[in-house]
Amino acid sequence: KEAISYYFTTGSSGKGAGDSIVTGGMESLETVEKPYAMPFVGFDGSSEFPDFSEPREILIKKEKEAFDRVRIALEEAMMSDPDLLELHDSLVVTEVKDGLQIQLIDQLNKPIFASGTAKMTPNGARLSKLLARVLKQLPNTMRIEGHTDAVPYASANKSYTNWELSSDRALAVRRMLIAMGIADSRIVGVEGRASAEPYLAEDPKAPQNRRISLVLQSAYGEKE
Repeated sequence: KEAISYYFTTGSSGKGAGDSIVTGGMESLETVEKPYAMPFVGFDGSSEFPDFSEPREILIKKEKEAFDRVRIALEEAMMSDPDLLELHDSLVVTEVKDGLQIQLIDQLNKPIFASGTAKMTPNGARLSKLLARVLKQLPNTMRIEGHTDAVPYASANKSYTNWELSSDRALAVRRMLIAMGIADSRIVGVEGRASAEPYLAEDPKAPQNRRISLVLQSAYGEKE
């Protein structure tokens, strides 16, 4: 399926501060644990839930604008925090048919999880906290998937494989998001995919295949 990818590289997003759901920049996620002091943001940027009596095409347009604000807010956060800027290649936002996909991707020497475990590294925790602080401003449900590379899981416990590892990592992100204020009811699916869906199909053992994929689901189903 077609997708529009936004890779967070150095430079300005080209949007003014008024376009973002995050205003005034972001403080370091290592030291700030409280949510941002801003009202709940609905699909249209207001502090109310959307009026579902509006025509479907209007609601879809407003939701897309809200998804754009999520992308811009994440990008601006990455640019404004030196610790996050070092991880700009680890966060990829893609528009997909059923919503907005946000991926946390391992890079060489910059893993999201400690090797062979479901324990987040400091980098993984920073990115997960950033996601929670932005995504809790929208009402949409979400799915979380864990993915590994194609290197077999090495353990004396033969029943624990990359399928279990990828599931445990997805669950770890779920727990982090809930701890940061995302409502449990918004997370409607958590799944481990092992190495079945590589990010780099031409190199299934590459570190980038180890990732978390979160889809912020459209309230209106797949796009036509």
